[in-house]
Formats: sequence, structure tokens, C-alpha cells
Amino acid sequence: MPTTANRSRYFLDLESGLRNRVKAFAAMKGKTMKDWLTEAIIAKLEDEIDASEGLAALTDAEGTMSLEAYLESQKDRVTNPSDV
Repeated sequence: MPTTANRSRYFLDLESGLRNRVKAFAAMKGKTMKDWLTEAIIAKLEDEIDASEGLAALTDAEGTMSLEAYLESQKDRVTNPSDV
């Protein structure tokens, strides 16, 4: 007996105009509507994860300095250019 992937079904109600556009675009790419939508969902999910990880990295304070400290360092750099 062949093994099957662990899958679930999801029914999506689309307006007919949107459905026709998705189906036509998928066909132009040589894909089924299911394959095209699956790829689109994966791409969107990866984008959201990347954005979340990027925002999390911005909140990581290790190895960073405050705005005040940065501005002070720039001021010192302008007043003492030979120290750079």
C-alpha cells in the first residue's frame, strides 16, 4: 500500500472573477490552480517569517548602542578627525 502525505483539505470561497484570474495565470505558468496557490501561500509565509525574524533582530540590543551614544560618537569624530 503506497504511503500518502499527511494532508488536510481547505475549501476557499473565491469570487468568480478572482478564481478565473488565478486559474488563467496558473495555466499560463503551466501549473494547476492548486499548485500555484500552494506556492503563493508558501512564498507569503516565508516573507512573513523573514519579516518577523528581521524585526526580532532589530530588538536585539546586544552589540548595539543607543541613539544618544551614536550621535555623541559622531560628534567626537567631527571634532577630532585624527582619532579615527
